[in-house]
Amino acid sequence: MPLNKNESKTYADFTALMGKGKQSKSVRDPHGFDAAIASGNVASLSTTQGRNDEADLALRAKKAWEVAMSPGKTLPMQAFMAWMSGTGVSIFSILITGMILMTPAKTIASVQQTFAPLERAGKSGGSKLDLTMQKAVFVAINIAGILFGVYRLSIMGLLPTTSSDWLAFIPSKQYVEFSG
Repeated sequence: MPLNKNESKTYADFTALMGKGKQSKSVRDPHGFDAAIASGNVASLSTTQGRNDEADLALRAKKAWEVAMSPGKTLPMQAFMAWMSGTGVSIFSILITGMILMTPAKTIASVQQTFAPLERAGKSGGSKLDLTMQKAVFVAINIAGILFGVYRLSIMGLLPTTSSDWLAFIPSKQYVEFSG
């Protein structure tokens, strides 16, 4: 790698490595380097375009599964926070329970926006990715989060689940006679 004498000492001339000589065979191209792109040969790129579209679809499908499973990673943290806040009715435990209920509800409302970048067609007009299964898993995990929040409300005694919670709606017994 001779230095170019007209330029500063920090400039290295790599044109000798890209030549067709014996020296260029001994140096391998770095990982990810494409000689067709470096030389500007666009005709050879069209043969690899189909493989790139398939790889792009596979990569987007894998990323969609990661996005679909991401709400499940927050459930253990929310369970720990609920356990730390206790079962008594206090402002802290109510705020934690509200967060446990509202976060999945907001996330379910934004499912389309969450998966929109992954559903797009490929750069070269390829097929659109079908993410129905990933969206269903995403919604199911968020529904599990909402059910955990409802369970939490029940443990705290804030849900009317017993008959004594409905005593105000039971008509009182009318007595025919009184002794006294």
